[in-house]
Amino acid sequence: MKILIFNFEYPPLGGGGGIATKYIAEELAPNHEVHVITSRPSRKFKDWNDRGESTAPVVNRVHIHRVAVWGRTSLAVASLMSMITFVPSAWWKARKLVKQYHFDVVNAQFVIPSGVPAVWIASRFNIPMVLSFIGGDLFDPTKGVSPHRHWLLRKIVKVISNQATVCTAISHDTKRRAVDIHKVTKEIVVINLGIVAKAHTGQKTRRELGLPEGVPLFVSLGRLIPRKGYGCLLEALAKTTKAHLAIMGDGPLLDNLKKKAYDLGVSERMHWLGYVSEEDKINILDVADGFISASEHEGFGIVFLEAMESGLPIIGTWEGGQTDFLVHERNALLVPPKNAQVMAEGMNRLMGDHKLGQKMGEINRQEVQGFYWSRVGKRYEEVLQSCLQEHRASTVGETI
Repeated sequence: MKILIFNFEYPPLGGGGGIATKYIAEELAPNHEVHVITSRPSRKFKDWNDRGESTAPVVNRVHIHRVAVWGRTSLAVASLMSMITFVPSAWWKARKLVKQYHFDVVNAQFVIPSGVPAVWIASRFNIPMVLSFIGGDLFDPTKGVSPHRHWLLRKIVKVISNQATVCTAISHDTKRRAVDIHKVTKEIVVINLGIVAKAHTGQKTRRELGLPEGVPLFVSLGRLIPRKGYGCLLEALAKTTKAHLAIMGDGPLLDNLKKKAYDLGVSERMHWLGYVSEEDKINILDVADGFISASEHEGFGIVFLEAMESGLPIIGTWEGGQTDFLVHERNALLVPPKNAQVMAEGMNRLMGDHKLGQKMGEINRQEVQGFYWSRVGKRYEEVLQSCLQEHRASTVGETI
């Protein structure tokens, strides 16, 4: 198949949604011709190659077409203007590519904004379309402009969804919100995301990684944005006496969070690691005692899978797609969002019961094997092929 994927974010831009698209594309590429239309990083981000991402037009057999957008002032976070201007830029580029490559199927990752140019192209050139709901495109409790808050955006989601040939969702939570909030009537196939199997060699010690030895160490990973709930996490840390917390990731809230840590008196137990390489991320997870997230909502939560692969017990909230694979008291401690007291109790419990942490970690190390990208890529391939077959059958029916 010749596949055209739309996503306004693709590494090094963005977070988990862009990373997921990268791995989906790379899993499909050995057997299919895959093209991705995404945003172009501004020239001001001179360090983006330091993140291990190539600027080449073809990477791991995936053809990457980066289009200009306005107002992208952060590698980690998209601005409203950059999302709006992605729509015409992506549409214009796609028109040219469709005439050149004659794609068999279109896939939009995120209904807004990626679904807008994707559905225009699919309709204009009679190409079947798979629409993938990622979570934040439907619901974000911390954003005033989240699609679930505005009737016009809800209407756009519903219209685009109804024009898609097939819809997918990354979790049952995301599927539920598509149906309950946005009134999507199209059948939705749930395809969980995944991770790449990694080698855990344990080559680096805490000291070599700049982390404290001999103390309980929790780690968290993600962009420093309101939805991730890092303020609540700092408050939970302040309610413990021994725990240390290392945060991997950067974003616009860094300075505010550092000030809050100082005000709470936990600066000496905080370790701000910023962006870390894939190798160091694995090493840091491997030397930690537990993984913790106060995120108010995750469409799925790839970071949890990465922690599971390192055999870590997990503390997280019970809101989001992670509940597809995290079960309270079995392989995780799940707490209410925005509740620092209960989160601190979870931290104290793991620090005081090492056998519980080891048990949860072993379960996680075993169960994560069902979430490797090789399996996820196969599911996407099946859905794309089914979409193409359904479209061809309907086209034949219309001509009879």
